Amino acid sequence: MYRELTASRNLCLVFGLVATSLFGCAGAGTSPEGSGGSTGSGGHTASGGTAGSGGVTATGGVTATGGVTATGGVTATGGVTASGGVTGSGGDTSRGGVTATAGSPAGGRSGGGTGRNGGGGAPGTANGGATVTGGVPAMGSGGSSGTCTGTAAPCPATDAGSIAYIGCSMADNIGGGYAAVNGKIMWTNSGYGTGAMVVENWVEGGTAWPTFDKKLTAMGGKDKIKAIMVQICLLQTRSEPNVKSMIKAARAKIPAGAHIYLVGQPQYEAGHTCDLAAGQEKWADETAKKFGSDTSIDSNMSYLGTFNLNCSTGECQDSCHANATGQQKLGNQAKAFWGG
Repeated sequence: MYRELTASRNLCLVFGLVATSLFGCAGAGTSPEGSGGSTGSGGHTASGGTAGSGGVTATGGVTATGGVTATGGVTATGGVTASGGVTGSGGDTSRGGVTATAGSPAGGRSGGGTGRNGGGGAPGTANGGATVTGGVPAMGSGGSSGTCTGTAAPCPATDAGSIAYIGCSMADNIGGGYAAVNGKIMWTNSGYGTGAMVVENWVEGGTAWPTFDKKLTAMGGKDKIKAIMVQICLLQTRSEPNVKSMIKAARAKIPAGAHIYLVGQPQYEAGHTCDLAAGQEKWADETAKKFGSDTSIDSNMSYLGTFNLNCSTGECQDSCHANATGQQKLGNQAKAFWGG
């Protein structure tokens, strides 16, 4: 009998309501096990059981109604990949990644190195390099101790005492004025007097050259010269052949690569003439301009520029020569040419 009751109860547990009609499960609840037992009245299966009424699967089960996958699952609605995943929305590569936005190849050290060469590096010699501005090839004679900031073309080397000069007493005025304003690059007239030495005195074999040689020795010798200022200075005789001979003689006294700067006598205010030159000071300046660009005379030569005096404003001691005020003016003009 115990086996039969047990079998009947098990069938009721398995088949639920169907078992009630087929196997008499309702009657079975009157037995002692049906009154307080788990199966009949308060059992999990029939009334409050997990599977039938309030079971997890049918009514409030995780899968059908509130399951993780269908409604609030990680993948479909709030999953990491679709909505807020690292790759799609805020990943390193697409929006804020190292490579696309701020990576090293785009704006890093490699690009910076190229900028260095273009701006201030050694290959960029066009702006600040020794070659174009104040270096050896521009003068063709040797090194330079600095960068010229003057108007002379080409810009000369800036070594102290590296620019010699020849000319007459007006050249001596320039040298004296240059010393007065503390010029360093060009020779001064200290121990060097060029008074009354016009073009004829500076031709090949001319009488002025021993004076030059003495000054040259005192300044350290020929090899120190990087350039020479050649002043075309006249009394009343003007001669292009003599000027050419003067240039050739100057070339022989300086290194082969040193530059020659041609200049005329100082020019004066309108209407004024130098009586010693009988007005030929204008011819001297014009000839300096003409010959300065003539490579058939010398291939390393140029016109320097014009020195100016104004006798009407008290810069002259006579109709030609500068007084102390005029000499300082000439000295400052020389510094403007050389840049120091």
